[in-house]
Amino acid sequence: MERLVQLASNAMRIHAENQRLIAAGMANANTIGFKRDYANSSSAYFEGSDGQDRVYPTRSENSVDLDIGKIIPTENPLDVALEANGFFAAKKDNGDDVLSRRGDLRVGSDRVLRNGENLILQGDAGPITVPPYESIEISRDGSVLVRAPGSEPTTAPIAVGRLKLVSTPPANVEKGVDGLLRTRDKSVPQADATVSLSSKGLEASNISPIETMVEMLNSSRSFELNVKLLATAKELDTETAKLMRSGS
Repeated sequence: MERLVQLASNAMRIHAENQRLIAAGMANANTIGFKRDYANSSSAYFEGSDGQDRVYPTRSENSVDLDIGKIIPTENPLDVALEANGFFAAKKDNGDDVLSRRGDLRVGSDRVLRNGENLILQGDAGPITVPPYESIEISRDGSVLVRAPGSEPTTAPIAVGRLKLVSTPPANVEKGVDGLLRTRDKSVPQADATVSLSSKGLEASNISPIETMVEMLNSSRSFELNVKLLATAKELDTETAKLMRSGS
């Protein structure tokens, strides 16, 4: 009986964590560049003091699904999407190095280029400062090109910086408690010239609402099954106690 209670309780904990991850994915289904989490489970073997061995489901480190989302065309010259695997090198305001797939860029009040998560996009030489401009465009290699106010349409644009586009193996990518991507080995990847951009487009999240709903239903059913097992164990324990009292 004790084994049943322990196994069911532990399984409920795992399913509750699964539901949390699934709910977080659903909440970000419309977030630009969002990457879903994978809940990694494994088994752990324990030798009980009563001589009965047990195998419990356990939670290992979650991984990030880096499948590329659909590119949504826009008419905004500051909207860019990574065409294949790769990341924008970025920093938080506190200086932490992070990775991002989010390309809804804007020029902040400090004239520094940021994205929709308010991350500071990095260039080859640090943050990219954008001067006042008549027009702006971002090329496939990440170069930020502007025309000065009052310039003629035929005036050649001037490069004010180039986005630092990087790559790292998927196994080296993790998601922090703040929801941002980082390298597991804490390294800062070097610029990768093979990473390119698509202008006037945004990468959608890689969340499939239908698949996510199915996962949520399956996880909920598994959780409810273990709740029933605990209820059955309690009922059996109660009836066993009654029989022991009546026998004495």
